Amino acid sequence: MRPTKTGDSPLCGHLGGHLGVKAAALVMGTAAIMAIALPGCSDDGGGGGDNLPPPVLLLRGPTIVTVGESVTLSVSTINGTDTSYTWVSSDETVATVDDRGMVTGQAVGEADIMVTGANSRASTSVAITVTTEVPNFSAWLGSAHADSTAEAFRHWDEDDPREVPTECARCHSAPGFIDYIGADGSEVHVVEQAAPTGTVISCEACHNAVADELDQVLFPSGVTLTDLGAAEARCMTCHQGRSSFDSVSAEIAAAGVGDDETSADLHFINIHYYAAGATLNAGRVRGGYQYGAELGAVYDWRFRHVPGLETCTGCHDPHSLEVKVDRCAGCHTDIETVEDLRNIRMLASQGSDYDGDGDLSEGIYYEIQGLRDLLLTGISRYAEQQGLGAVCYSDTAYPYFFGDTDGNGACSEAEAAYGNRFASWTPRLLKAAYNLQVASKDPGGFAHNGKYIIQLLFDSITDLDTVLTEPVDLSAAERNDPGHFNGSSEAARHWDEDEEVSASCSKCHSGSVGLRFFLEFGVGISVEEQDNGMDCATCHDDLSSDYTLVTVDSISFPSGIEVTGLDNATNLCGTCHSGRESKATIDEAISQNRLGFRNVHYLPGAAVKLGVDAQVGYEYDGKTYAGDWDHQPGNPCTFCHDPDGTKHSFDVIDTFTKCTELCHTTAASPEDIRGNPFSPGVLHAGDYDGDGDTAERLVDELAPLAAALLAEMQTTAQNGGSSLCYSASAYPYFFQDSNDNGVCDPEEANYGNRFNAWTPALMKAAHNYQISQKDPGGWAHNFDYLAQLLIDSTEDLGGAGAVSDFTRP
Repeated sequence: MRPTKTGDSPLCGHLGGHLGVKAAALVMGTAAIMAIALPGCSDDGGGGGDNLPPPVLLLRGPTIVTVGESVTLSVSTINGTDTSYTWVSSDETVATVDDRGMVTGQAVGEADIMVTGANSRASTSVAITVTTEVPNFSAWLGSAHADSTAEAFRHWDEDDPREVPTECARCHSAPGFIDYIGADGSEVHVVEQAAPTGTVISCEACHNAVADELDQVLFPSGVTLTDLGAAEARCMTCHQGRSSFDSVSAEIAAAGVGDDETSADLHFINIHYYAAGATLNAGRVRGGYQYGAELGAVYDWRFRHVPGLETCTGCHDPHSLEVKVDRCAGCHTDIETVEDLRNIRMLASQGSDYDGDGDLSEGIYYEIQGLRDLLLTGISRYAEQQGLGAVCYSDTAYPYFFGDTDGNGACSEAEAAYGNRFASWTPRLLKAAYNLQVASKDPGGFAHNGKYIIQLLFDSITDLDTVLTEPVDLSAAERNDPGHFNGSSEAARHWDEDEEVSASCSKCHSGSVGLRFFLEFGVGISVEEQDNGMDCATCHDDLSSDYTLVTVDSISFPSGIEVTGLDNATNLCGTCHSGRESKATIDEAISQNRLGFRNVHYLPGAAVKLGVDAQVGYEYDGKTYAGDWDHQPGNPCTFCHDPDGTKHSFDVIDTFTKCTELCHTTAASPEDIRGNPFSPGVLHAGDYDGDGDTAERLVDELAPLAAALLAEMQTTAQNGGSSLCYSASAYPYFFQDSNDNGVCDPEEANYGNRFNAWTPALMKAAHNYQISQKDPGGWAHNFDYLAQLLIDSTEDLGGAGAVSDFTRP
């Protein structure tokens, strides 16, 4: 707001400034109020000539003071010079002011503090609120939100008019924020009025009736997140950036050129600064450019930290904005300062070299910096290869990408000038540059959602590499975390379009929320915040010292059997790795004439290992089946899938030396294992697949048994006037083999072409075949049980001849 002009009077500067800025002065917290003196109101040397802009007073400082305490206001003159200033309080019983601008609270109330320039006669005022106590005021006063001298609040000082425009006021002034959320009675998500420069994010911006009820945020992508809670919604209203995947896509579409063609309609797009909300919510709000169509890439969603530290104010003090480093130190060792947070690397990521530099000990911050440097290399190579000119990047100068006139790869001060901005943009280059900026302008991005930033950088490099004659080497770099922590996997992202993980799936696919609910109540619950990979609290009760596992007393299997007496770790693993269908559920479906494929689900390792003790496989009447495979010298799941030794990848290969040193001395990989070399001729000595080789790997003994079953299923289907093929990657796996070539071609593996000529015998056989395919470690978990299921299923379909050469364990 600018002050009202007044007439030619000795008091014109004083009254004009006071009356004109009164409304602006109502913003609590910190003043940055300006007033002008009209021609005729200024003394010699004060400016204000006919062809010169009038003098302006800029008043800064706190606008709240407690009784008995003092705050100091500062004033400066723009477009003129004042040798001194006169300060006046409108009510000295409430607040006094001395000749240095120091205001002292005398009693609860409000007083206007007015200042007039001795030479310019320009004047302005600010309303000072005197109170007995302002909660958290000191913390706020030292924060970036209160710094009225910062670029975030001073950027528009040189503009004419001198005000924060409506498109910026939402986050760069308290009046604009209040306007945007509709706390002034105006339309929500719109700022109608420009705001005075220098007004900060003050008390009532966040503490008003509307802000207290905020619960949703509209992001630049058009996505609205709901049920956030007021604290998080306040923060994300501004800390979300101003651009998105959708912004970049729209500009590229409007330009209408090919990926590697330049267009004058393409310009660098800036996500803006401190877009932590966009980083945190990742693929859900599409803050970065996501290469779905180009690369088939899938992205993490919201980063789920541990309970209590998964919101903005859980990690940041809401008033000082400082990171609660002491709380970080509860889990992360050697953390004393904010800078130390850059060194954090949790166990789950210690086996992944995201930037491929060979350093698995550096913090995630430095992994991101490594990828960022690689992307800069790719951008530079691409620009030169495409004849666009040399380009360099500056973190501090807008618009960040400039012509690298000396070709040294870095922007000098002279090069980082707006007139030297890089302007030869292609769609491919624009996407990469945008993602580089996304990774650069959220300094806490490594903590907010480091995996999302890694994916954006990795994919940007990969896309550039598709056309680079000298690709950036990503051969040693990794994009995704191992199994349980891969937030971009199908196991984590399957429910994104549903916007919730269903109650039937949340036990294993929503991190700590779903599993803990299931363990407490024995049923699932719908979880709206989709899994981003498992969080520490999924399995661990104690997150500060010894990481004690949650107690699980038994495993419940889909057969209705509850297995007890196993160790706690195995019970915890088996709660999810138990399958979802069994002989019991298939028999029930057949009895009700509900014929169709029923999927055992994925990685049912605990069910296979326990064999007949869990009865998840379809066990045929009159046959005997193997029970729990008692592996020695260690039987629990975590002996082979050692969480500590594998750094939580749970991949046997990561601790395979344990196997080779103890027993399997000649094996080069887990799949090489045949049996126990200390009992040759006793354990798994048979020729199970009838090929005459009793020394081949167990995985190779099992494969022909599965192939024979699938062939018998196809014969059975053909005898029934249909055809069948199997695809391991497309649901529901069994499809009609339209061309009868025995395999599912891409055009056949779609849901509309699913196999539907099911008989009870085919249902049973398909169940057992699927178990053999969806437990890739089944040969080790319980070879005997799987071999028995496969041979018996083939025989049941009428393939006695097909199994005549097999040896049933």
